[in-house]
Amino acid sequence: MFGSDNQAPAHPRVLEAMFAANSGRCGSYGDDPWTVRALELLYGVFETRDLDAYFVGTGGAANGLALSALCPPWAAIMAHPHAHVLEDEGNGPEFFTSGSRLVALGSTGLLVQPEEIEAAAARHSPDFVHGLQPRAVTLTNLSESGQAYSPDHLRAIRAVCAKQGWVLHVDGARFANAVVGTGASASDLSWRAGVDALSFGLTKNGAVAAEILILFGKARTGAAAYLRKRAGQLFSKHRYLSAQAVAMLEDGLWLNLAGHANNMAKDLGAVFERAGASLAAPVVGNEVFVRLDASKVAALQAEGIGFYPWATLGPDTYRFVASWQTTTEDVELAAKALG
Repeated sequence: MFGSDNQAPAHPRVLEAMFAANSGRCGSYGDDPWTVRALELLYGVFETRDLDAYFVGTGGAANGLALSALCPPWAAIMAHPHAHVLEDEGNGPEFFTSGSRLVALGSTGLLVQPEEIEAAAARHSPDFVHGLQPRAVTLTNLSESGQAYSPDHLRAIRAVCAKQGWVLHVDGARFANAVVGTGASASDLSWRAGVDALSFGLTKNGAVAAEILILFGKARTGAAAYLRKRAGQLFSKHRYLSAQAVAMLEDGLWLNLAGHANNMAKDLGAVFERAGASLAAPVVGNEVFVRLDASKVAALQAEGIGFYPWATLGPDTYRFVASWQTTTEDVELAAKALG
């Protein structure tokens, strides 16, 4: 029930859009009206046409391709110690980049801080050919602890990166939840804050399988088109990816779904606090991290409520994730189980 937003089905409007696209013949590999429409919607969402968008099937592919487009194979990519790209993608970024090394920043907090990037720069001299040569920083928004980087926070990190000549990537698997949670616009959480590349996730938010690698400004080198093809992520029947994006982006569905999930997570967080449990992190998006004793864990499991232990935030800590499909009844069931 609260195991992951990946466990929720696709939203009906997404399936309807794919079914509508499943008629007649059209061009392949992105030469179709759905891709044209999806691009126009992206220009509107991000308030700029100074972007390139590459549709792929998985978030891991979007992240790997973004980093391969930004970072040479002899360089290093700095990330939070518990970043998804570092701990949960099976060395995918190293594979896609043909050797760029992922390195954990010395971060102990819920979000990467600018001074931690400054410290990393001081540790790795560009004049020492034998050592690591960082060229990129990757952040996750929402982060792995459910927190959101604000536009000001991103700009501060970008300023440090710019001073070092490094580029900035954001893994936005839950980007919609970050946009709603911060109240900022998609543009303010991306290119206006100095983000070079964004992995814009739609799958967790209600799509079947649709992720978009977006490159902004000077990051639009054109290399990503060839890297995507080499990686086997240029879908021949591309319209089915684009149709999902059209359904999600039209009429703000992506924000509405994320807003619902965020609200359900806030309600669930309040349930835990009323039951005497302490939150391990503030509820900003659609994830709740809470410390539970064994009796509460057993009570929730007895009601068939799914969730995961989350040791990175401390012992006896668990993660609960709300989705577009989460209902008030789901939250009430958790409240009843906790007594």
